[in-house]
Amino acid sequence: MYEEIKIEKMDGYCSSCEDYAKKHTTHPAKIAIMSCEGACSKGEVSRRAANLIAHKLSPENTVRICLGGAFTKDGGQRNLVRQTHKAIAIEGCFIDCASRMMKGVIPELDALVVQADKIYKKNLPFEMNEVSDEVFNEYARIVAEEIVEKYIHGDAKPEVSQNTTCEPVSDRGCCSCS
Repeated sequence: MYEEIKIEKMDGYCSSCEDYAKKHTTHPAKIAIMSCEGACSKGEVSRRAANLIAHKLSPENTVRICLGGAFTKDGGQRNLVRQTHKAIAIEGCFIDCASRMMKGVIPELDALVVQADKIYKKNLPFEMNEVSDEVFNEYARIVAEEIVEKYIHGDAKPEVSQNTTCEPVSDRGCCSCS
């Protein structure tokens, strides 16, 4: 089952984004790191973990993908994902927004999906202002270090979530299984 989404084409491009993509187009290609970019606290942990991996822990092996740029425009960001031998989608929760979005524009994409909230194993509220910067940074570090160890330096496969039929629970974050 699918939803059809129409996105208005854009003639222009962001030169900073395209320059970044050119700089990171390497042979062999780096591992593409995509992330949930959600406005909730789980998405923030995912986003920070992706940035830690690509900019601090493993920049020689990875490239951080701009999800918005890769999803909405067939340009350099999307090409980084197309050309990689491995794409890792760090998801904030079981909704898997980043990997589903990218699969919509690159149907053959077989991204390794890592659900961040299953790594730090704590329930977070939806609202970001209810979580301290220290907590965000700690959980992001835990997620980033595990991903680098297992999926960038190792060959582990992530566990498949059994919680794909969760019901939203507004006062407990994304879902009741968290």
